[in-house]
Amino acid sequence: MKIIAVDCNYVEEEFAASYLMVQEGPGGLRGFFVECNTNYAIPNLIEAALLEGLKPDQIDGLAITHVHLDHAGGAGLFLREFPNAKLYAHPRAARHAIDPSKLVASATHVYGEAFMEKMYGKILPCAPERVVVLEDRDEIHWSQAGVSLQTHHLRGHANHHLCVIEPTSKTLFSGDAFGVSYPVVNERRGIVALPSTSPTDFDGPAAIESVEWIRDQDLLQVALTHYGFLRGAEIQVAAIQLIDYLKFSTELLSRIKSEHLDEKKTFELIQAWVIPYFAGKGIQLDSADLKLLNLDLRVNAQGLVYAANKPAH
Repeated sequence: MKIIAVDCNYVEEEFAASYLMVQEGPGGLRGFFVECNTNYAIPNLIEAALLEGLKPDQIDGLAITHVHLDHAGGAGLFLREFPNAKLYAHPRAARHAIDPSKLVASATHVYGEAFMEKMYGKILPCAPERVVVLEDRDEIHWSQAGVSLQTHHLRGHANHHLCVIEPTSKTLFSGDAFGVSYPVVNERRGIVALPSTSPTDFDGPAAIESVEWIRDQDLLQVALTHYGFLRGAEIQVAAIQLIDYLKFSTELLSRIKSEHLDEKKTFELIQAWVIPYFAGKGIQLDSADLKLLNLDLRVNAQGLVYAANKPAH
């Protein structure tokens, strides 16, 4: 099994990845993607497949970890460009992939039409007959390659989130359930991992439970959508950082509720925790590191404020 991280060139280089699995099957070489990013990333995915000797009709599937647009916004176009592929998704994600109108309307309300067009393009629906719904612990039977991929539902970041495990290489594709960690920072500082508490479903205890579950699996590598591989002991290092940050975020959520903090103040408090936290581990984050990490920290602040003000059901 060969697994390739494909840079989607989303926001920054090495900021969002799609993963291509390549396997020799009974009928020849086959490919399967995890994550597709936006419409604008699909040419990158086509090029990556061609470089591996795969024609579009040799791509058998796409699994999305959840339906956030930086993970699955291009799913409809993906199915158009890869005619034999099926889409594999959590039940709640599958509904939005088939009919993305509510998802698009919600995102447009928050970000505006100009931003949506610039970042994501026109979100195309996925044909229902090409969508496979994955219940918790379902397997993806990639029969053309003689491989069964394992899946597991993981809450905390989103209520419709799952991970995918390729058992022969002991690779887990984590989506956002195991946070973000960027090569450009890690190469300078050592492992720096941050959870994603973006809107709209942040649940601190559930997110910690998901991190612990991933940490405790028998894995050689975790493939992060944002971005690249964590291998061996790096997985344990990242898990400690993620759990510490999630505990802080859960405490901060209570403070946001009681003090009615806005996103600006919440971001400042997150920064004020993150910088000394990593300094205490011997990692001095400078302005170049923070320029990239602050993109996530601002979204994390937005997610915590949203969670604090979300009406109780």
